Amino acid sequence: MIEAFFLLLASAAPQAAADPLASAKAGKLQCANPNVEKKTCMALSSYKVNPDGSFESTTTLVVAPQPLITMEVKAPGMVKDGALCGPIRKADFDAAKFQMDGKPLDEAMASAIRTQVVGSITPMLDKMGCAREAPDGAAFKAEVTLDGVAHPEMTQRVLWVKPEDGYKLGL
Repeated sequence: MIEAFFLLLASAAPQAAADPLASAKAGKLQCANPNVEKKTCMALSSYKVNPDGSFESTTTLVVAPQPLITMEVKAPGMVKDGALCGPIRKADFDAAKFQMDGKPLDEAMASAIRTQVVGSITPMLDKMGCAREAPDGAAFKAEVTLDGVAHPEMTQRVLWVKPEDGYKLGL
């Protein structure tokens, strides 16, 4: 469950460039832990960039592969020193939406999963999570910090894809 949160943090790291939001502004989605052969991602993120340079990410990530259970989380963020950062807020997870095989979960099941997710991220709540991309072959590594402290165990591979490329959630 905690890996799902790390994917969310990684989703806050658009392509390393002069403008770290360039790929997002071009309409691309960020695919975390891509399987290029199967065109699957553990998480897919989109970004709404605001006029002041801040953004809202919408990340849908795999909670369980069979049956496919997903969680959609919306979170605010901003660019800081070339990295994309955002506060880790319980409210964002409290508002998360859950689906099983593309259909909304009933509230009892969603509540049970939400409780597990929030429990797994409790040590990170109210910290500032930042991710910076570094080239890694055809993809990037999203390197994560929490309140400025590096967390290499949270590093994720990410790939920017066009919606029409056909990537979907899965292993």
